[in-house]
Amino acid sequence: MGTAEDSARFRSDDCPLCEGAGVLSWKQPQDGVLRTIELPCPAGCGGHWKYPSAEQDRVIEQLGEVPERPKGNTAAANRIGAEFIREALERWGFNSGVQDHSKE
Repeated sequence: MGTAEDSARFRSDDCPLCEGAGVLSWKQPQDGVLRTIELPCPAGCGGHWKYPSAEQDRVIEQLGEVPERPKGNTAAANRIGAEFIREALERWGFNSGVQDHSKE
């Protein structure tokens, strides 16, 4: 079976993945109906899809700095600290008593 690294070596007529069809197809049941599913050949035989360059280890260009992910509720909770959150919950009436969660 060909791999992403081998994909540039195959022509459409001798591809071991799609056997020249340009697509991979199979029958799959869906909601009681047998449907034919088709995907473009990952070897590039279909002409409109190929493995991304990064998956072929052919990336030359290095990106700049990786963008920082957006800050959400988790980041805010980590910033203010667990002690502050525990005290706030106690002030709002949540019980901070020790609870026994053993499986006895």
